[in-house]
Amino acid sequence: MTSIFEYRGLIWNFIKRDISSKYVGSLLGLYWSVINPIITLVVYILVFGVFLKVRLPGDTDIWDFALYFAAGFLPWIAFQTSVMRAAGSIIDNKNYIKKVPFPSEIFPIYVTLSEFVNLLISLGIFFALFVILKGVPTIFILLLPLAIILQMMFTFSLAFFLSSGSVYFRDIPQMMGAIFMIWFWATPIAYTVNLIPASFHWIVTLNPAYYMLEIYRDALFYGKLPELSIIVPFIIFSVVLFVVSIWFFRKTKRGFGELL
Repeated sequence: MTSIFEYRGLIWNFIKRDISSKYVGSLLGLYWSVINPIITLVVYILVFGVFLKVRLPGDTDIWDFALYFAAGFLPWIAFQTSVMRAAGSIIDNKNYIKKVPFPSEIFPIYVTLSEFVNLLISLGIFFALFVILKGVPTIFILLLPLAIILQMMFTFSLAFFLSSGSVYFRDIPQMMGAIFMIWFWATPIAYTVNLIPASFHWIVTLNPAYYMLEIYRDALFYGKLPELSIIVPFIIFSVVLFVVSIWFFRKTKRGFGELL
């Protein structure tokens, strides 16, 4: 990754171009990156919190459920959008890869980082809402950078695997919407893990997104140190997957020139 760091200026330019191109010509511009997550949050909270009356165990406060949901949903949206966009990033930028001599890893990287800008904005909104409803967060909010770094490693890993794999199997980007729809409902985001029947708990233990979001919730909502059974497996998993994904990308990118 040292060679990629040398291109940090180029990556930053791609990020700025990506963010500005999303909202070019729109009246509200960058504000849409704030408005869209808020609208989605409100819809889910209305459906689950108001209509279905989902609550946290032993708690009747709808605002606690709203904060619990937001603490998991905001990182999830950044994760989902990053991976879905990164899956097609090599194909979408094939003209650059054919003509310009710089590392193709740049494309899944800049797409992922661009979506993490929106995550930081969304987390700022969450902080404001939390302070209004619950007061000052605990010292465990300092775990948030760790949660973001681990999520970035996990996201980069999938971005490398899928972006390079899509060059060989063009159906991958089209499959991502269905995969993430199933993955979303298989992850305790809009509901709590205690609502899952005991016979299906094995699904949660095999779901890396569950571990990722629990670290966020402990830092953002519960204000406590994550359990070792949550944080240690996810750190090991993220690091190993990240290393393997870099190796995989560099191995497969040798065929990009012929297939693009």
